[in-house]
Amino acid sequence: MQQTVNTLKTTQAQLVQSEKLSAVGEFVAGVAHELNNPLAAVMGFSELLKTGDVSEKHRRHLDLIFKSSQRCQKIVQSLLSFARRHQPERKPVEVNKLIEDVLEIVAYQLRTSNVEVVCRFAADLPLVLADGHQVQQVMLNLINNARQAIEAHRADGHITITTERAGQFIRIQIQDDGPGISAENLKRIFDPFFTTKEVGKGTGLGLSLCYGLIKEHGGNISATSQPGHGATFTIELPVTDGGAVTVGAAAADNLPNPREGVGKKILLVDDEEILLEMIRDELQRHGYEVITARSGEAALEELARQPVDVICCDIKMPGLNGRQVYERLRTRHPEFSRRIIFMTGDVINESLQLFLEQENLACLNKPFALRELRTAVRDLLAVPGK
Repeated sequence: MQQTVNTLKTTQAQLVQSEKLSAVGEFVAGVAHELNNPLAAVMGFSELLKTGDVSEKHRRHLDLIFKSSQRCQKIVQSLLSFARRHQPERKPVEVNKLIEDVLEIVAYQLRTSNVEVVCRFAADLPLVLADGHQVQQVMLNLINNARQAIEAHRADGHITITTERAGQFIRIQIQDDGPGISAENLKRIFDPFFTTKEVGKGTGLGLSLCYGLIKEHGGNISATSQPGHGATFTIELPVTDGGAVTVGAAAADNLPNPREGVGKKILLVDDEEILLEMIRDELQRHGYEVITARSGEAALEELARQPVDVICCDIKMPGLNGRQVYERLRTRHPEFSRRIIFMTGDVINESLQLFLEQENLACLNKPFALRELRTAVRDLLAVPGK
């Protein structure tokens, strides 16, 4: 009876924690739009300033501003990706990239705990067929467990993460230099509700959930340890036939081509005036004629007066949002509806993702590099009939 009561209490605590995490996820998703718009401005204007007559010292400063804002972008995107609720979806994913995204989330905790992470990633690893969000949950749990073990044992420490191919599997190893796990506890480490943490600091469900998720993927997870010499968790995930990941060519430089957009007219639609100014300046220096509108209603009025070659439109706006603008155009001016590139600083949910795929529409996530926008514009202009 006592064991049943303890189990019920533990389950209740886990449900309460799950609700807390859900609330945090909703909160993070709600503020994403407000975070990503100013980030887009910081990235964009730092790029624009670099194209002017600036000293080498100031150019280095602008590079640092841009790189710092890119880091903020990666952190926000990783948090949003992790916080959102997802239907389980298996697709080819890159293991090294998944781990890097998790490390962005826990970078602050690791740094303040004086824990250094050493990554030994094999190059050209095959993809694995997996639900990336579930694999990230497993990695986050294991890395946090390693950090907490080190923190309770010593003033500083190391976590070494290794990836390699092992036959038809990708092997991931997470090794820490914490206190290790006793042989007795090691036998029960993946049992539900088993925990060595103090009361209130763990439910004992983390590792059992990790075990279940990896097994559902057709993989294996195991742990080895010697007390006093840390612990090593090993994950094996089956490879897919998607081939190896190759590193793409370096991005083209951002030198202006004043003839690139000559003869092409673009309508920019966004309720953020600072973003309109930034994107307008970037496109104009590449030869495009640019019209701006701060609302969906104003955009429709402009299109009623004059034709354009491309419409770059924010999705989330007061009044008519981007999707509603598209629906109006599809009914009244179908020739314009095929010329839209959406931009958003908000979370792209499943409904919006399905809409974009069904309508075959491009969408840029804010913040984006200005060259990404120009590439999207060039790609759209290159499509026959658009």
